[in-house]
Amino acid sequence: MAEVLPDVDVVDVEVAGGRGNSVLRVFIDHPDGVNHELCMRVTAALEGYRQDHTVEVSSPGLEKRLREPEHFRAAVGNKIHVKTFGPVEGTRNFTGFLFSVDEQALILDTDEGRRVTIPLESVAKARTVFEFSDREKPRGKRRKKK
Repeated sequence: MAEVLPDVDVVDVEVAGGRGNSVLRVFIDHPDGVNHELCMRVTAALEGYRQDHTVEVSSPGLEKRLREPEHFRAAVGNKIHVKTFGPVEGTRNFTGFLFSVDEQALILDTDEGRRVTIPLESVAKARTVFEFSDREKPRGKRRKKK
């Protein structure tokens, strides 16, 4: 796809479902953002996969999944959530600001005020964390409790 759409970054790919109803989900990013037209162009570039899968193309959203070292490097300074395969310093779930990352580990300043080193091979899932400021919080009608 890099030849057809060189500025499109494939952030994540998932295959879900089973035989006959599998879904290929492709999450993309672009320096100018992701819009419907770009998703349609990427879907067209993936035409060969449509015989065996339903193809869904979208932006990764506000909370981007982090998989590769370069994804983590791009997230340095941002708040992230990490779930590990097994306990690291006694726990499997961490939320905090990504301080640094190299090819072996990431260093996270947790919300509890600890600095934790997590080996990349221990990371089961990781994503950025988007927090609304007071001004950005959606305000809708609230239901009254009965």
